[in-house]
Amino acid sequence: MAKFRPNNKLEKSLLQKLLVLINSDDGEEDYDTTWYPNGYDNDQVTIGNDDTGSCDAGLRFLRPCIPNNAKIVKAVLRVKAALNSTKRPTWKIKGILEPDPNTFAAGGSDRPSTRAKTSASVDWDIGEDWALNEWYESPDIKAVIQELIDQAEFSGKALALVIEDDSSPANNYNNIWDFNSGQENAARLVLTLAPNQP
Repeated sequence: MAKFRPNNKLEKSLLQKLLVLINSDDGEEDYDTTWYPNGYDNDQVTIGNDDTGSCDAGLRFLRPCIPNNAKIVKAVLRVKAALNSTKRPTWKIKGILEPDPNTFAAGGSDRPSTRAKTSASVDWDIGEDWALNEWYESPDIKAVIQELIDQAEFSGKALALVIEDDSSPANNYNNIWDFNSGQENAARLVLTLAPNQP
């Protein structure tokens, strides 16, 4: 891929948030076996332990247009709460380690648990109550994004992430809105890149 050259127009586009753009680019996987492309119920994606087992979210963001020698200064995931909650799930964010990740197949053949992940991961342990339709921001996941774009064959066409249950206590989960509830509710990925590269 071409070496990154500073360019004001390019820098501006890289600092904009990335959105889930199509319905098949997010969904819920339960118990490492079953994929729900619109979330399990009411266009909501459950993440955590639902008292039966682990529930994870898969997210894919199109057209990041990031060259593979760019330096990520900061990266955060933003999700919108689909329910009021006083629960305290513990999550782990990883990247799907593919240079050009496909969207998630409706039947679940390439659900998150079947795909290679980044060695980098970031804990997101929920320490506050969530309020319906409020946005919540992850810790910095720049190490995860950097590993994805450092792949030799990274295409710049898409980035994919998974929010995994990380041994949440039983019946501790939160729900976020799936794209199917309206694009304005879907998860967002906000990236900040270093403005200059040698």
